[in-house]
This record gives sequence, C-alpha cells and structure tokens, in this order.
Amino acid sequence: MKKFSCIAVDDSSIQLTLLKNYIQKTPNLELLAIFANPIEAYHFLQKNNIDILLLDIDMPEMSGLDLLKMLKKQPATILITSKTEFALQAFELDAIDYIVKPPEYPRFLKAIQKAIQFLEVEEKENISSDSGASEIFVKVSGKLIRLPLNEILFIEALSDYVLIHTEDKRQYVVYATMKYFEEKLSAYKYFKRIHRSYIVNMQKVKSIEENQNVLIGEKTLPIGNTYREEFLKNLNKL
Repeated sequence: MKKFSCIAVDDSSIQLTLLKNYIQKTPNLELLAIFANPIEAYHFLQKNNIDILLLDIDMPEMSGLDLLKMLKKQPATILITSKTEFALQAFELDAIDYIVKPPEYPRFLKAIQKAIQFLEVEEKENISSDSGASEIFVKVSGKLIRLPLNEILFIEALSDYVLIHTEDKRQYVVYATMKYFEEKLSAYKYFKRIHRSYIVNMQKVKSIEENQNVLIGEKTLPIGNTYREEFLKNLNKL
C-alpha cells in the first residue's frame, strides 16, 4: 500500500495528540512531524516535500492561512479549526477540505480520502502532461475518466470541488482545486482563468460583452477585475 507523507500543525497539544493518533491508525498515512509552532512548520516545509498538510488556522505568531500564502508549493491541505468563519478564505486558498474541531475520526478519514484522491489525479496528470498528451484524467466517482482538452468548455469552482463542463453538456464533479487545474493547464495556452471561480477554454468563447462577461456554450460567465487585463491581453494573442 502506498503511503502518503503528512505533518500536523496546531498550537494545541490536545489537538496534536488527537491528530497524531488518527494518523497512526490510518494505514496509508506516514507522519513525518508535528508542530505546535507554525513558523517551525514553515521552515520544515521549505526544506521538505510532503503530500498532506493538516493545519490549524487560528494560531499565535502566524495563522495557518498566512502560512499557506507563504508557501511556493502547497501540499494537499486540510484546514482544521474551531471557527467556521474562515471557510471562504479556505476555499480561496485552495484547501482540499475544512473541518471543525474536534474532528471525529470518520470526518478526519473522509478529508484524508479527498486529499488522496486529489494527489492520485495529480500524479496521473503529471504523467499525461509529460507525455505531451492532449487530454487530462479526472477522478469521478472512484474512476479515472479521460477528457480530451478540446471538449472542455470551462471549469467552475464550487465549494471544495470543481465542476468540469464539456461540449456535450456533461458535468464532471472532481475533488480538486482551481489552483491545481490552473497549474496543470498552464502548458495549454487556450486555458485561462477569468475569475476566482472560472477557468475557460478560450477557443470556445463565442463573444465578450463590454469586457465584463464571456459567452461560452450557453453560459454567460463574469470576468473578474483581477483577471480582466491578462485575459484581454491573451485574447489578442490567439
């Protein structure tokens, strides 16, 4: 059985002990370290690659959200906190899951399974990308599905998963992040992010309305202020 490396970061010794016990009873996890200090965890992550990061949000000296923002390469991250108001920020930072303290083991295990699904798809995608393939593999309901890139209209972020819309009007629910798809599709010049919630296949854009919205398929999607200038610049290069 393949093992996935992980670390846990929480300023509460009680929570760290709980997470350590959960990790040790999960056969496909390998605990590399635990940290009560997020700054020490940051330095560890600068020198070591891990698969899964279990991260508290509300900590002294540095919050878990600030730690994530500083990382150049983000592991599959599960945020664990006693507060629910950070859910939107967790979504924006491409966390795999967001669970409330104290987590029961079944809820912990569900989050780990989502992270592993994400990592397995990422590994498959790396193989596909390295081979110069014109398709991606996505994990849907436990199966890897091959999707030709030229059939994808756009990708939509919805809470802790994404929805891939295709020309044949199918929708594929994938447990992954927008950041993941943005990075994986960066080698293909036609896929561009136009909004926090949308990545589009620019070859499928039918029209642009006053530089505010794009019509793609039968959907009108907004162009976010952050992405507008870059989107229009890339449009002129097609």
